[in-house]
Amino acid sequence: MNRKKLAIGGAIVLGAALFATVGAVAGYAAAEQQAATEDRDPGVPCNLRLVWDRVTQRSLAVYEDSALISYTPNYGRIANLSCSDDVILRWQEARRVDGLDDQVCRPVLRFDADAMAEVVGCAVPSLVVDRESR
Repeated sequence: MNRKKLAIGGAIVLGAALFATVGAVAGYAAAEQQAATEDRDPGVPCNLRLVWDRVTQRSLAVYEDSALISYTPNYGRIANLSCSDDVILRWQEARRVDGLDDQVCRPVLRFDADAMAEVVGCAVPSLVVDRESR
């Protein structure tokens, strides 16, 4: 009788340990995937968003003022530094579909000796597809 209880108890402990290990591995994999897709600067979220419109039943490209708004007169719409190339390209495509201006600037920064940043220009990501095999 004691051996039977001991065997059952051991099986329960072993099962719990296996369950915890699988859960930890799955949680780690999910965290890695989330970290890879998160904005590069979590302190300032990306200001280019796709918002679902319930009336038209499609996504609309929304621009919110940039954290670098003081440069807007010189460069137009500015994407926050946290916006990835993928986000910018998807936002531009949604604007094109709606027949709207899709121009947006990703600021190019220059740092001085005191680590002060200054916007010195714009870079715009573009999707490049060529016919060469990879």
